[in-house]
Amino acid sequence: MTKKTKLMSIGLISVAALGVFAACGNKSDSSESDGKDYSFYYKTDPETLDYTFSGQRYTAENTANFVDGLVSYDQYRQIVPALAKSWDVSEDGKTYTYHIRKDVPWVDADGNEYATVKPSDWVTGLKHAADTNSETLYLVSDSITGLADYASGKNKDFSKVGIKADDKAGTLTYTLNAPESFWNSKATYGILYPINAEFLKEKGKDFGKVTTDGILYNGAFIATKFDNKSAIEYKANDTYWDKKNVHIKNVKLSFYDGKKPEDLYKGFTDGKYNQAELFPTMPYYKNVKKSDVIWTAQEATTYFGMFNLNRQTYKNTAHDTDAKKTATKQAVLNKDFRQAIGFAIDKAKYNAQRVGEEGGEKLVRNTLVPYDFVTIAGKDYGTAVQSNLQAIDGDVWSKLSVDQGKNSTYNVDLAKASFAKAKEALKAQGVEVSKENPIVLDAPVLDTNTINIAAAASMANSLDKAFDGEVKLNSIKLAMDPYLQAVFSFKTAAEADYDWNISGWGPDYADPATYLNILSPKQGDITIKIGLEPSVTLEGEDKGAAAKATVDIEAYQKLLDEANAITDNTDARYEAFAKAEAWLIDNGIVTPIYSLGAAPMMQNEVPFTKIDSNTVGSTAYSYKYRKVSDKTVTAKEYEKALKEWKAKVEEKSKAATK
Repeated sequence: MTKKTKLMSIGLISVAALGVFAACGNKSDSSESDGKDYSFYYKTDPETLDYTFSGQRYTAENTANFVDGLVSYDQYRQIVPALAKSWDVSEDGKTYTYHIRKDVPWVDADGNEYATVKPSDWVTGLKHAADTNSETLYLVSDSITGLADYASGKNKDFSKVGIKADDKAGTLTYTLNAPESFWNSKATYGILYPINAEFLKEKGKDFGKVTTDGILYNGAFIATKFDNKSAIEYKANDTYWDKKNVHIKNVKLSFYDGKKPEDLYKGFTDGKYNQAELFPTMPYYKNVKKSDVIWTAQEATTYFGMFNLNRQTYKNTAHDTDAKKTATKQAVLNKDFRQAIGFAIDKAKYNAQRVGEEGGEKLVRNTLVPYDFVTIAGKDYGTAVQSNLQAIDGDVWSKLSVDQGKNSTYNVDLAKASFAKAKEALKAQGVEVSKENPIVLDAPVLDTNTINIAAAASMANSLDKAFDGEVKLNSIKLAMDPYLQAVFSFKTAAEADYDWNISGWGPDYADPATYLNILSPKQGDITIKIGLEPSVTLEGEDKGAAAKATVDIEAYQKLLDEANAITDNTDARYEAFAKAEAWLIDNGIVTPIYSLGAAPMMQNEVPFTKIDSNTVGSTAYSYKYRKVSDKTVTAKEYEKALKEWKAKVEEKSKAATK
């Protein structure tokens, strides 16, 4: 499965609800200076430190601090040099040559120099990733020439893969199958990080073992402790090549089981943490000093509702007759019905179950690709999606907005109008819809997830309000294993056991394709989640052929193909993807609902001093650049810092495009 399948298996249930939070820092004597300790809590121990193999967030959260790659993100979402001091790109965009820094040491867990980092270490790293069938191999296998053939066993000679090192000249060269303007963003993932060949041979199968000596270090920190379900600790690497940008002396991570979210606030007020997520729906929140509550920005992970367009499994269902199954199947294949559901969902009230009434709208997302993920001719990507939607249907989309942080696709009147058209079409197909015979949408929910249960109830109320009881959301409470099997861990489209489900996706690289290709009918990562089998994995009869034809999913594939084919003009490429997304949203194939982030916090961490990659790559997990302070950041101070940061991001983005 893909990286996101692995990274977001719990995220699909709701990261916030299950307590995958971030909190960090502790107090010291000075207001803001180098040499402070940084305390953090974590939920899950890493299973491995093999950064070229693992696709798990819990590995990257640690190893991003131990090993540097070619490039990194900075605090302003820009790619900057790391172990590659510079790079050249060929005129055709297919060849990247990196000039590796000299005299950067590999050190062991005691800080003793083991070897010097050299270009061939990246060759060793990529070969190891391919030989171990890395969980993130999909990121680069179709990018680097010859890699897919080597990984599949078609070619057994790694020297034919498009990666070459010249240790004497200090250069590393990648040859790509096609130009990728976003290639460097992929280089921020562990799969493209270096490994010392001698150390790999010495360790053998123990390379990446979760012990302090399981890997070598060239990054900002060195691990000093791994104590399962107890503590993880680092110390600053005294030999680090960029020590001037490391302001933390020690990192101390303590295990947190997530059972008592109120402990996070208590930990902050007791001086144990520099940062703590708050939960406005919990009783303690009334005692929180509101002038010190900050609301973080939305993150790049999008959660969206989707229909199972060709349901075949009914282990968990309210459909006790074939007629009821048929009625729902016919309904979800009707564009007007799908649109009606999207317009009827009060996203702000749904989100309020997570973050309270104050934050409900802050969390809203109305596009799959975040509105501001990239820019087109200086304007946010989402403006192009809005324009394309209005070109498709101006009467409808001129009354709605896909801007994020706004509940601006919620429109009961439009929902009722679309539903009325759907009812007429369904009647012609022999499906009579009424309060006595409603369209019922089975929607599984984890039985221990009280927040998601409440959110589902809110959504059910929205549908009742819009459709007068003629559409029912049937929340089916399931234990963990059957829940995951119903909505997530199945391997074929036929196993998807729901009519409606909410899932999440975050970016792999800095291009809209990372979101929009996931629903490709040809080879989409999660196409099976909408009940359709991608053509590349199809075996035998395509039982979803009729559904594919009814929703005209090939029209979406055509738009994707047109966008993916544009490699020489970034604005034109992004515009083409915006057109594809407009089709996806207008047809109700997905209904974006909320993002990660936009969370209430209290913190002593100096705002916007950490790496910000907009959720791309591993480098954002690093504590490099971060600064801590004694003082609680007030909401006013945070908003001022946010305004300054946004201006800096815009300034650097414009400079980068010149």
